[in-house]
Amino acid sequence: MEKSNFSRQFEDFGIKMYVLAILSIVSIFTGGFVNLVMFIIMLLSLRDIKEANLELGNEKLEKFRKYIIYAVIVGIVGALIIIVIGVIVGFLFISALPGFNISDPITVSEFQDIAPLIRTLLVVLLAGGLPVGAVALVLLMSAWKHFHMFLEGNSGLFPNTVAPKAIEGSGTIKKSYLYLLISLIIGAIIVLIAIFTFPQIEKLIIHFIEETQPSEELLGGTVAVFAVPVIAIAVLGIISFILMIIGYFRLSELKHL
Repeated sequence: MEKSNFSRQFEDFGIKMYVLAILSIVSIFTGGFVNLVMFIIMLLSLRDIKEANLELGNEKLEKFRKYIIYAVIVGIVGALIIIVIGVIVGFLFISALPGFNISDPITVSEFQDIAPLIRTLLVVLLAGGLPVGAVALVLLMSAWKHFHMFLEGNSGLFPNTVAPKAIEGSGTIKKSYLYLLISLIIGAIIVLIAIFTFPQIEKLIIHFIEETQPSEELLGGTVAVFAVPVIAIAVLGIISFILMIIGYFRLSELKHL
């Protein structure tokens, strides 16, 4: 029996989810280029959803597609803001550390001159880039929530061996974005702490520039304030990554329609 357009499109979607799962694992060892390929494949998968929905006209399926597109647009803006500010701030801080100077070593007075700029950039990051990134993640969570609801409400359209795994996969991916959102919130807290403790950070950087030993209280206190949230972000990021891979593999069962 010839398969319907709906089945063919969802099979193609499932195949792309399988490719995304494999590429996610590969990206651990490669990075940049593979992530770009994954981004393109994800966008192509939305075309499968659009074609499949021509027969159904399902609102939740359409919201899944649109919300991901909105998230991509918003996310690109937020990522650019975060990356640009992060690179600038990181470069300014690193240039003050011994052994990391690209040109002539920075002096204390030079660092004090650029310190207000660093603090201003942190404020812009907190007020601009991070909220935009949070909006993008909320849109992605909402998108996968609608897809999850579609699969639950229309499980009869899929074989019994496929539907439960696909439903689980969509829920798992939604959960992975929740962990990323929590990570972003913790990141915002780190930036906020950096803004309020900037005088102490400035003193610590000056010690590095002068190559003098900061007090244990100053060094230990600064490290303690930032160590826990940074570790939390790393752990949440790993959990999110694992859940994303599991979710893609579960959704790839759709290729067996």
